[in-house]
Amino acid sequence: MVAQRNLSRALVDDCLEAGRGETAAIREPKRVWTYTRLATESMRAAEALRELGVTPGERVALLMHDCAELVSTFLGAVRIGAVPVPLNVLLRPLELRTLLNHCGAVEVVASGDLAKDVDAVRNEVPSLRHLLTIGGAHPGQIDFSALVRDVEPWTNSHEPDDGVPAFLLYSGAQNGEPRAVAQDHAAPRHAFDAYARAVLQLGPADRVLSSTKLSTAYGLGLGLLFPLMAGAATFLIPGRTRPRTLFDVLAAFAPTVFAATPSIYAQLAHDFAELPQPRPNLMASVRHAISGGEMLPIAVEKRVRELFGVDLLHGFGVTDALCFVLSNRPEARRALSVGRPLAGIGARLLDENGAPVPPQEIGALELRGPTFDGPLLTGDRFLVDADGYYFYCGRGDDLFKVSGRWVAPGEVERALLLHPAVWECAVVEDRDDDGLPLPHAFVVTNVGHTGSDELARELMRFVKDEIAPYKYPRQVSFVDTLPRAPDGKVQRWKLRGAVP
Repeated sequence: MVAQRNLSRALVDDCLEAGRGETAAIREPKRVWTYTRLATESMRAAEALRELGVTPGERVALLMHDCAELVSTFLGAVRIGAVPVPLNVLLRPLELRTLLNHCGAVEVVASGDLAKDVDAVRNEVPSLRHLLTIGGAHPGQIDFSALVRDVEPWTNSHEPDDGVPAFLLYSGAQNGEPRAVAQDHAAPRHAFDAYARAVLQLGPADRVLSSTKLSTAYGLGLGLLFPLMAGAATFLIPGRTRPRTLFDVLAAFAPTVFAATPSIYAQLAHDFAELPQPRPNLMASVRHAISGGEMLPIAVEKRVRELFGVDLLHGFGVTDALCFVLSNRPEARRALSVGRPLAGIGARLLDENGAPVPPQEIGALELRGPTFDGPLLTGDRFLVDADGYYFYCGRGDDLFKVSGRWVAPGEVERALLLHPAVWECAVVEDRDDDGLPLPHAFVVTNVGHTGSDELARELMRFVKDEIAPYKYPRQVSFVDTLPRAPDGKVQRWKLRGAVP
């Protein structure tokens, strides 16, 4: 079993002791932080948080664009025994209020352009003491950049307390409530050994580019924790990961490991095909092109292979494990499969009575592993073939992912119901022409309103303004009634794939 020691030491201190202080740790479009710089800045962030009165176990929410300061603040909080909570920058104020109250945040560190959303709800978060900003501060806010600059580095580290996690990650919802997954200080090492070392052979010479944001387990593991644990370099993109931006980074950074969701790969393939000939070989340096976060349609996999000359290494992960639990291997891939269980992961499929199902039958996935507190029922349904390869068959509940991020239909429905034209509604997972998931809303209009293309577009815009934009319905269909069970509950499964 991996010993519990402060995670910040494994991510930065060990690299300094190994003599990699002057090698690149964090790269951005216009700057580079070496391991020495990252260590110093994270130790300054630790001292700044200490001077603000943050104590071990207290929650520090991070509403920041992916950048070096996010990394140093995350590591600084971990170093003093506090619990950083990375949040999705696309969250709207009401969503932020819910999560800040749920985790009990005492401090929020926000990028300057995002602080206004926290300001809008800070009086409704009783635990919150300060709003700290990166890149300037408005009245009532504290310039965290200035605090960090003016303190001496705190070179010690707080050794882990029993029951106090290293950090929290939010993942979907559970019984209508936010689901926070606590990771201890040893969890990243377990995940690194099982996947980054055993499958990717990640090492100091690697250059990692992940298009998935650090507020997710997929992005945090592959985009930050694993590269630092390997002594490698990782590239962070502060803004949106648009295809043309990724083309520029691929050409300039020449990553050896590239990770994205199938949705991003589909966008890359679409835009790349439109470039004039001769097209550059943008993935010539890539030895592992990793796919995860959602189902990989065979059409996307084929198009990526034809255009970029790489085979996607697809896997299935859960936030509780910090990264993949099932994965294909470079030497053993199977089309449409998410691969086989990683070392240390026990996986089996169960029927509705909790009994194991035989090969070629669909069952609910149960996992066991070093980072789980007992067996974990994921809510996902799979089929496993005679060779032990797992094939994703959907979720047993109504949750689904869009661009690798969870969407809870109930949340989208609640936003739609705020519009006066909506009497009742149901949101389900649908698919676009490439087979990628998208939210589809079925709406029963209120008295005095009639379904139309114009109203559909209005509802899409309305939801975008109410909740995180990636959750808005890409399709809106108007129906007379919604299918209901005898107990009155909407039967969403009857709407999936329905054609109005």
